[in-house]
Amino acid sequence: MNVAIARPAPLATDRSMLLHQMERKLLWLSSWMIHNANHIRENRDGLKVGGHQASCASVISIMMALYFEILRPQDRVAVKPHAGPVFHAVNYLFGRQDRAKMQGLRQFGGAQSYPSRVKDGPEVDFSTGSVGLGVALTSFAALMADYVRLHGLGREHDGPVARHIAIAGDAELDEGNIYEALLEGWKHDVRNVWWIIDYNRQSLDSVVSDRLFGRIEGLFRDMGWNVVTMKYGRRLQAAFQREGGEALRLWIDDCPNSLYSALTFQGGAAWRRAVLSDLGRDPAVGRGAGRADDQSRRPRCRGDHRAIPRGGHRRRPADLLHRLHHQGHGPALRRPQGQSFRPDEPRSDGAVPRRDGHPPRP
Repeated sequence: MNVAIARPAPLATDRSMLLHQMERKLLWLSSWMIHNANHIRENRDGLKVGGHQASCASVISIMMALYFEILRPQDRVAVKPHAGPVFHAVNYLFGRQDRAKMQGLRQFGGAQSYPSRVKDGPEVDFSTGSVGLGVALTSFAALMADYVRLHGLGREHDGPVARHIAIAGDAELDEGNIYEALLEGWKHDVRNVWWIIDYNRQSLDSVVSDRLFGRIEGLFRDMGWNVVTMKYGRRLQAAFQREGGEALRLWIDDCPNSLYSALTFQGGAAWRRAVLSDLGRDPAVGRGAGRADDQSRRPRCRGDHRAIPRGGHRRRPADLLHRLHHQGHGPALRRPQGQSFRPDEPRSDGAVPRRDGHPPRP
């Protein structure tokens, strides 16, 4: 008599897969927070609450890589203002954010639309409600940290040097105070500063100028920064190796921002399905942020090119996903009815991904 014994499914040990699961959680939670605030939560006056779903989605891989793989307790981060919901989702997975505040996004007493040290608590390193301010603050904070360390005034002057990191949108670089900070940093030889620019080609006001990024890259280099451009993940690089891949790369490089933004929203559907559907966001690009790096302490500027997902609009990137989008994505992410804010996503073996391992902030 033959007896078949079913072995339990092995626990997932692939680090890349676990990080991808965390990325999916962050994408869902940040998107759902905004959806809940605009379409489900009681709204007495019927006004749009907003929340920047597209701007959140374009920074998911960057935030996942930083908070789940790269950051150390002494590091400090200025989060892109329009990615506030992603920051709240990160803290929620770490058990440092309250569900009621998540459900109250942009409501009195709820999680703030832009990270605020006063209203969101000690997990916020820099308030970034004034666009561009958080980016500049990282340079001055790094200068102060160097002064304290070199004069032996701090408790951790003998420990690892803190990194001051800003995540900025490309249109955020229109703010003049950023360039004042660049000049001050150059004059005082600022070190241990990372500025990660989420280059998604559009802003709330308009499509970003095609000439902007080349000018900015040159400016950073002139100020003594180490500039690293991360544009193509592993899937796109693999696509470039296929027949016609070089033509695809040239098309992406040469495509005007206005056309690229329009195609992302609604045009060229058949072409996207055939070519772009399995290229999409590549978390390997975001994770490369912590590795494409030399051992010097020079300030670093990383340009991370992103495509805004189809929920956005070339003229209205603050538009919200339709209710049907969330109805379709919920079951795929195993979110049962009424459990949309559940932080842990079970795997097929019934195990739950761990959410410890991130040291508490001092």
